[in-house]
Amino acid sequence: MSVNPQAPSAIELDRDLRALVEAIRPVIGALKRSGPPPELFHEAFACHSLGPRHGPVLITVALEGVMSVSEIAERLDLSLSTTSLLVGELSRAGLLERTEDDRDRRRTLVRLPEAYRAAADQWLQERLGPLRRTLARLTPQARAGFIEGWRILREEIATLGVDAPHA
Repeated sequence: MSVNPQAPSAIELDRDLRALVEAIRPVIGALKRSGPPPELFHEAFACHSLGPRHGPVLITVALEGVMSVSEIAERLDLSLSTTSLLVGELSRAGLLERTEDDRDRRRTLVRLPEAYRAAADQWLQERLGPLRRTLARLTPQARAGFIEGWRILREEIATLGVDAPHA
């Protein structure tokens, strides 16, 4: 862990905090506004009354390949019932496939249908491209520090009780 054992001065911390807020605001805004899903997904979203809350599930599965519903819930910090509902809606729309795990019949595995793979890969490249390019520009040590900083920020936000909703 790269947490600083010696706290910076209040002046240094305030200066760095201002710089961080100035950098974060446009990044978060741009990520929220990043392009709509490909037309193939857009049609399915429109026909099946799917909304923005379905996007993270779809992106997570597209990024990881095959996942259980429990893994998706944990990754997105959602309740199992909410995740199961979202996966069911995406499955009925044909955007996800659900299968029973042959090794454990209690587990439901979820994957993207092959018909959507190319469009999903392109969408991920566009949405995650700025993050990927940022990580690529950093040295391994700076990259580890960057990721550690975001992990710590997530921990701090969780202590406020404002982390992802557990619907």
